[in-house]
Amino acid sequence: MFPGGGRIKVDVGDRENGHGLSKKFVQRAITESFNLVITVDCGISNAREVKMLADAGIDTIVTDHHLPAEEIPPAIAVIDAHQQGDSYPNRHLAGVGVAFKLICALYERLGRPVPYELLDLVALGTIADLVPLAEGPEIENRALVRKGFSLIMQGKGSSLGLQVLANRLSINVKRISARDIGYFIAPKLNAANRAGDPKVAFLLLTTRDKKRAEYLTEILLDYNKDREIAQHDLIAQAEQQLAASGANPRDEGIVVLSGENWNEGILGLAASSLAERYHVPAIVISEGSRVSRASCRSVEGFDMSECLSAHSDLLLRYGGHKMAAGFSLESDRLPQLRERLREYIAQQPVRAQVTSELIDAQVGAREIDIRFYTNLRSLSPYGPGNPSPILLMCDSVFEKMTFVGAGRQHLKGKLIQNGVSLPFIAFRMANHIDLFENGPVGVVFRAGFDDWRGSVQASVIDLVSCD
Repeated sequence: MFPGGGRIKVDVGDRENGHGLSKKFVQRAITESFNLVITVDCGISNAREVKMLADAGIDTIVTDHHLPAEEIPPAIAVIDAHQQGDSYPNRHLAGVGVAFKLICALYERLGRPVPYELLDLVALGTIADLVPLAEGPEIENRALVRKGFSLIMQGKGSSLGLQVLANRLSINVKRISARDIGYFIAPKLNAANRAGDPKVAFLLLTTRDKKRAEYLTEILLDYNKDREIAQHDLIAQAEQQLAASGANPRDEGIVVLSGENWNEGILGLAASSLAERYHVPAIVISEGSRVSRASCRSVEGFDMSECLSAHSDLLLRYGGHKMAAGFSLESDRLPQLRERLREYIAQQPVRAQVTSELIDAQVGAREIDIRFYTNLRSLSPYGPGNPSPILLMCDSVFEKMTFVGAGRQHLKGKLIQNGVSLPFIAFRMANHIDLFENGPVGVVFRAGFDDWRGSVQASVIDLVSCD
């Protein structure tokens, strides 16, 4: 980042001390006599901590993409397009995108060429952060991802560790996709923060030593196994608690669950699972002896960030977006928060948001070949604002089905229409195998690629009637 030199120290926020500028980090910065602190994807809500740094004679540059609090940090520069009066057109750059803009400005100031080789990491962070990829000014995000993917495919990116991790996961980097990042690579990197040491992910992405990258990759995969076990246990506890309460989340408009010392690294995953299952906002809280911490996930039509702002008088810290947020509060305030949340929901009822999918085209099995898939890929990268096309194939039957994946929760086999077969994968649908056996049916799917077979495969979304 600093072609002009300088001693650089990196601190990766953890769940114990918080993701923003923690008091612990501020104390470290003062003790070690830092000259400058630069935040990445955080800091916009840390006015008090930035002031502490300023009072100690330490400059701060804040780069963030979260919504600002009422008080803007007293930094020497605050780079966040959500600030009032900011004229930058793309208000939805990912945190990594904002940081890259700072890097570009720094290089320009030093008369150096733009470090485009860093765009592999920009693409990674942009996909993982689920920012819009195509709609007005946000199309910049799409351009950053396309260029980053091009570098990865050519093996010209800055991160050796990213290449090593992708290879270890049997991902064909010559055909890297947003799905590869979002469903396979990013969760492994995030596992370091959820179930281990978050610095491991940073070290992997920045190492230039292949053997070290391979070693760090194996640590990440071990963390991910621990994460999967912890996630399964916590979601089971949450579901049991919900069943015991007799509450109906769809009637109440929200899910709020808590447990003593629940794994804070898994709270967000549990909240996502509950919001997806019941189609209402979900808040999952880990109760501590003095301080409790929570992760929140929302649904379309309910602004979680606005909800937390309305309860800020009860919270120690909070932040996030409309769809995902988090907070901490003193544990003895939990009953009051629950009551206030009930009143808040009653004033603006949240209807259960049943997800609907718009079918883009009806196709036949004979059309689904490599050329068809290549044409679809020309529209990528897919993501928020540019979802991958949803296809419908009628009069289809399934054969040679097998259970695959962890816990045997996925289905795999052959999808057949008019004598033409197509491989299929149906994620998390093993419990509904009886529906797959009652053909012929209409199959709603997305076209993907099976690198093992070297062929196009259908990723099944739903089964419907074509009558």
